Formats: sequence, structure tokens, C-alpha cells
Amino acid sequence: ATMVSMTSTTSTTTSASSPAVAGTKRLTIDTISDKIKNMEYAVRGKIAIEADRIKQELAKGGNNADDFDFDHIVFTNIGNPHAVAQKALTWPRQVMSLLQLPDAIGIDHPMVSQMFPEDAIRRAREMKASLGGSGIGAYTHSKGVRAFREDVAKFIEERDGAAPGSVDTENIFLTSGASEAIGMLMSAMIKDDSCGIMIPIPQYPLYSASLGLLGGHQVGYFLDENSVWGLNMEELERSLADAKAKGINVTGLVIINPGNPTGQVSSSDEVKDIVRFCAKHNLVLLSDEVYQENVYREGDEFFSARRAADELGLIENDGIQLCSFHSVSKGVTGECGQRGGYVEMVGIDDDVVNILFKLASSKLCPNASGQAMVSMMCRGPSPGDVSYESHAQEKKTLFEGLRDRAMLVSKGLDSIDGMSCQPATGAMYAFPSVAMPAGAVKASKELGFSPDTLYSLDLLQKTGICVVPASGFGQKEGRYGFRTTFLSLESKSVIEKIRNHYESFCAQYAE
Repeated sequence: ATMVSMTSTTSTTTSASSPAVAGTKRLTIDTISDKIKNMEYAVRGKIAIEADRIKQELAKGGNNADDFDFDHIVFTNIGNPHAVAQKALTWPRQVMSLLQLPDAIGIDHPMVSQMFPEDAIRRAREMKASLGGSGIGAYTHSKGVRAFREDVAKFIEERDGAAPGSVDTENIFLTSGASEAIGMLMSAMIKDDSCGIMIPIPQYPLYSASLGLLGGHQVGYFLDENSVWGLNMEELERSLADAKAKGINVTGLVIINPGNPTGQVSSSDEVKDIVRFCAKHNLVLLSDEVYQENVYREGDEFFSARRAADELGLIENDGIQLCSFHSVSKGVTGECGQRGGYVEMVGIDDDVVNILFKLASSKLCPNASGQAMVSMMCRGPSPGDVSYESHAQEKKTLFEGLRDRAMLVSKGLDSIDGMSCQPATGAMYAFPSVAMPAGAVKASKELGFSPDTLYSLDLLQKTGICVVPASGFGQKEGRYGFRTTFLSLESKSVIEKIRNHYESFCAQYAE
């Protein structure tokens, strides 16, 4: 297949209802906010848009579909587990079904115990009572249902070995996905265009996109690829000093652990170093921990920023401002479409929490079904419940599949001559570097793409594999690559297709 142009055209056809004078429309591409126009989100960027177009062509069939040497798109561009055949966990969906159903044909139906397990029925009754008897069709408290926030508080205390009652439920906000919570905090931290936030490079594009939209500065600190994307404290100090020298008011720092797109798991020492750094420089720490359940290498463990701050005595001494984020979209839950997440805040003054509450109130409330899913992620069936063993087994099976494909994909990519890939020990992604033939670098300049965008587009059009160019996440000058998930059950064949395509790509663009 030949390269498909990705430029769009605008129709000049007018209708009887069009304005009499050309150019009198108020909202046009020229008048829309430059911040929105300039915002980029690579995960759903050019390659994903082209993949959707090809998918539609394949669905139509006919001559257009015959232009491609494949019959479907393999979407490895986004961490969307259920879209690539990961099964939903049974017990949360059973409870959710009962929450959605009217009581007469749900929890109060005379045959309900023949259709649903007893512990799902009991949990649904409990959750409906917490919702005030109105179910999930009504607005909730703007911070989220209090009982569900209490589930989050207990989950954090048990995870980190914190003292019972030490996590303040009033400092927990349930949100429609972790992204909403991150956006809420970042909007509060960018007071004006002098402000900036330190973000890891490579980074998840939500952070750069949000900073662009808010008019803040992106202050990048590089992760060390040669040490499995490790943290370097000298690099953090350099980044902060350079930003201050430019007059940037650095207000916070982002850590993504486990890493996206890099797939590393930060050690307890690394997390403590980050916490100390933020305390030393009076920076708000934004800890993105949505992949905390995705830790695959034996001997590794997820170590939260909150636990690090607690063990360092910084919580007790009010020596750190920390906001931690989690989501139902990742882990083995994978419920991206439910849009459930939370932020838990430490060291944030009550008057600031109240302002954030006002901001949350302007959106009325987070998605109620997402709130319910957060509650069930944090508190599943208890030992002895009828669903406990089956729920645990389902989670184990899903986790082992992810773990095995993490090794398969990262090792497979690393074995390709011309590619190098660090082990994917966590999260859902591999992030290989790709040696780019000189002809591809030259051709990409002529087309106005980055070289890895050219590579990713060619890979898509010739194999049906949709990845994200590494340039969308940020990387050192002269590095090229891409991000791929290892969620797809087709991961083994994907690696072989990437191997064969890369060989032909290098031959095509050799000079």
C-alpha cells in the first residue's frame, strides 16, 4: 500500500442557510483558542486517526479494502485492555448490573439469588444504601460518595501499612478517571504563565497537553534509558536550576510509577529521593500511580510516594505536599470506559481543598458508575465470600497473561537488529529505540513528520499495527522509537510483523 496523505480538506460548498457575507462566523479555525489548536495528544494523534480511517475502509470491503495486506487493525497504541479482548472481572460487573437495574428486577427480584451470587447481592444493597436509595442515576456528592471514599482510605492504609484512620476521607476526591483529577490539580498549580511543572521525559502526553492548554511551562527531566529508565538526582537538580534561570516559577513535579511509556518500576530508594527532592525545594509532588498493580519482575514491588513520605516522617511533620492518583482503567480491572479514579491529597491546606471542592462542584459530580467501580477495586469480595476464590483466580490469570506478554514483547523487540528495548517490568508498555535509516530521516523532513512518525505510519499501512511515535512522549535529541502496549493477545505475531517490516523499511529508505 502506498502512503496515504494525512492532510484534510475543507469543503467550500455553501447552503441557503450560510451567512450572506463570507467570514462572519464567530467560531472559526482562526478565532478558536490557539492553546487548543497547539495542544497535542499523541496517543490519539495522527497515527490513530489514520488507523481509524483504514479500519472503516476494511469494514466497507470492496476495492479499497483490497489495497491492504491485512484484514484488521491491531490497536497497540493505547492502554485500553477490554478493546483488545481482555475479559472483564465477573464479580464487579455482577454488582454493577444490580446497581443499574431497578430494584424490582434486580436486588428485590424473587429469583435474584438464582441469577447472582449472594456476596454480589449484599454488596449491591450496601452500595445502593450509600447512594441514598436513589441508585447511580442521581448526582452524588461532588467529592464522590462518602462510603466509597472510605473504601479508598482503607485501601491506602492497608497498602502502605499506615496507621488506621490516618488517611483523611475529606482529602480524597473521586473523579471521572485519574486524568480528570490530574487536570484539576494542574489547573490549580498554574496560576499564571510564569509557572511550570517538572515532568519526566519520556512522559505521558496528558501532562504536556495539559500544560499547553493551561499556558504553563513544561520543565522536562530526562530518565536514564541505559539504567532501565531510572531516576538521576543530578538531572533533577539540573532541570530545576535551568528552569529557575529562565525565570520559571516551578510549582510541582510529576512522577509516573510504574512508568508510562517506559514500563519501569521505581525502587523504594528512588521514590524516597523524589519525595526528599520535592520537600527540599517546596514542590507539590503529583504521583501518577495508576499502574501500581502492574508490577511483573520477581523481587520488584510498588512503593507509593505516600508510603515514602510517611516513612521519612514528612507527613507527620507537614513537610510535603503530595497528590496521588489511581484509576480503574489499568491494573487487571481495565475498566477504561467506566471512567473511575481518585486523588488523595497530603499536606494540602483546608482552604485549598475547599477551592478544589468548588472546582469539582462546578462539574456537579464524578461519574457514579465509575465511583462504584473504584469502590470495588479497593474492596473486593472478602475471604470466605462465595466469589472470593473465583475473583482472585480471574485476577491472577489476567496478571500472569500481562506479565508473560511484557517479557515476550520487550525481549522480542530488543532482539530485532537495529532496535533496543529495556525490559518492561511494569505498566502496559514497551518503549524501544529504533535506528532510523538516513533516507527515512530525509524523507520525514520533506513530509513535515518526525522520522518515527514516518516509520509508525508505514508500519500501520503495511501491517495494520498501530503504535505511537516516541516523539509524542518526548525523548533525547537524535533518538527515535515508538510505544506499544503488550495487551493484545496477538502480541507474538505482532513482534514478527514488526521484525519483517523493519527489515523492508530499512531497505526501502537505505542511502
